[in-house]
Amino acid sequence: MQACPSDRSFWGMVIQPGIKHSFIVERPLHISKAVIDFRSIPIRSSDFSAVTSLLVDMGDNKEIILCNLYMTHPDGYMKKNYKILKPEADLDLYFKAGQMITFFSAKHFPSEFDDLYFKQSVIHLSGYQL
Repeated sequence: MQACPSDRSFWGMVIQPGIKHSFIVERPLHISKAVIDFRSIPIRSSDFSAVTSLLVDMGDNKEIILCNLYMTHPDGYMKKNYKILKPEADLDLYFKAGQMITFFSAKHFPSEFDDLYFKQSVIHLSGYQL
């Protein structure tokens, strides 16, 4: 196993539902993972987790979906119908120093259910600065 070069440093950000997280990249940035926070998923079986999309806007008002994440309840509706979605995604994103970027999330749910029953998950991003 190779050691991480000394000029790289860990980077992380927590994306809370309903909040846009904007910043200017100070050092070149590589983002490699997006993960749902298990602590943010519903505890009661009557609650559902929505499919949560991670999006980025790089200042051009184009909202780009980076990944769709879902944490399934063991007996839930979504387990049967969204088998390909996972609670984490591997990413390979590079941002240059000086870029203004905004990360945020959006929730999606099946049309036969009411929006009130679905909870949006918190997303953790991780990577490193070059």
